[in-house]
Amino acid sequence: METAATTLPSGIALEDLLDWRPDFGVITVSVAIDPADRSKGWLIELRKVLTSAVESRDDAHDRGRALEATAQRVLDRFDEEELPSGRCQIGFCEVAEKRARDIWTAAQMDGFRTSATYGDRSRLTQLLKLLDEGAAIGALAISAERIHLFEWKLGALELIHDWEAEMYTLDWRERKAEKPSNLARTQGAASSGRDQYDQRLEHNRARFLEETGRLTAHEARSRSWRRVIGFGDPEHLREFNEGAEKGTEVELAEAVDVISEERGKLLERVNAAVADGNRRRELALIERAVEGARTPGGHGALGLIDVQRCLNEGRVEHLLFDADTEAPELAELEDEIVERALRTSALITPVEDEAAEALREHGGVAAVLRY
Repeated sequence: METAATTLPSGIALEDLLDWRPDFGVITVSVAIDPADRSKGWLIELRKVLTSAVESRDDAHDRGRALEATAQRVLDRFDEEELPSGRCQIGFCEVAEKRARDIWTAAQMDGFRTSATYGDRSRLTQLLKLLDEGAAIGALAISAERIHLFEWKLGALELIHDWEAEMYTLDWRERKAEKPSNLARTQGAASSGRDQYDQRLEHNRARFLEETGRLTAHEARSRSWRRVIGFGDPEHLREFNEGAEKGTEVELAEAVDVISEERGKLLERVNAAVADGNRRRELALIERAVEGARTPGGHGALGLIDVQRCLNEGRVEHLLFDADTEAPELAELEDEIVERALRTSALITPVEDEAAEALREHGGVAAVLRY
């Protein structure tokens, strides 16, 4: 269920940001907000990076005033009693003294740093990282008779369905009867009746799990979920997956019953599972690229020179690069390779942590090729 996020939550396409070239350029801002920090150290850091981005420029007077006004506009957004929602905010702000266009995206996600850069166009790396790390997935809390289906996206968890099985029940009533002449025979019949009842219950549970598996597969397709993860009994999950279609099966995240768990605690579990899944996915993609590059006629490229050549030829299916690279040669060409990948409809994954370390062994950039 691999998907490419090419549209912001605001509905603006990444390609539109590529083509957006205001007269005085764009300040690209990434803000990591810590609501618990009463001293607002994050706001002090924002002031510092904004000052660094706009100061000491030998620009025309109009441009200089526009830069100062834009930096102040950014600060005014955050230096208020009521903070904008989200622990991470990424903005693209038109440099202008008065009327201007600002495009902001928010997420309830950690792992981003506060930064500000100025250029003739938007810098998309941190946004691509946000869209990739926060790509929508399904999260399932499963038991034999109840299922909660959530959508996790950009760090937020939303309940989509709450399914509960309607099980067969027996109507009981007490009445007096004569003592049976053959007690053993009657006990056997009663035992058989209980067995049949248990079988009906088990059949109904299995049918419930399979049917909700089909419904979840439909949601996964219609919502373009990257994958679906589940919390619960592995046996229940196995029966659930019997109803799902190939490619939409649920991956077990934890064998733990979370049906009645408080939402905040469940979100912590899902966040951890998402981060783990993202790293495993990135490492698997790097392995594909490395294997393809080392195999004669294989579909892989490693290093900046080879990846650039393949991008220019339109052969890149999936571009991988270090999201927080400090290598100057890659940082200078980062915007160029990102733009080329977007122009040729390639998937883009900025990798992190152990995946970034693995990629640095190959120059910090790699690609899985179409041909």
